[in-house]
Amino acid sequence: MQRAKPERRQRLGDVDARLRQYLETEIPSRLCSDCQALIVAERQFDPHNVVARLFDAGVLLAALPGFLAPHRLALDSAARRTQFEVVRGLGRMLVNDELVDVDDYEAFEAAISRVVQRPPYRGRRRW
Repeated sequence: MQRAKPERRQRLGDVDARLRQYLETEIPSRLCSDCQALIVAERQFDPHNVVARLFDAGVLLAALPGFLAPHRLALDSAARRTQFEVVRGLGRMLVNDELVDVDDYEAFEAAISRVVQRPPYRGRRRW
């Protein structure tokens, strides 16, 4: 297996950091008040990656398309491409590992397609 070039590793690291920040800052406001209270309490013990620790894969999958909103996209085309690859790859991993239902994954793909304004891929998929 070939290792990623340094530039690609840097882009992946940048996308990872931005995605984690997005999850921690944007997702709590979309959750119920009890969930928000749980997040506040959990942050007292460990302030890092609270949303990822507390909530199931379905919450992550539903939140991922928002990370591709135009105002969140990287300015550089290679970084934008990496951002899309990471989001789609995470979605595929969640469905392949059976952490989310196929129906939820199809809704995720439809949401991504709306973001990029093209129809969802209808070809053969490996799940």
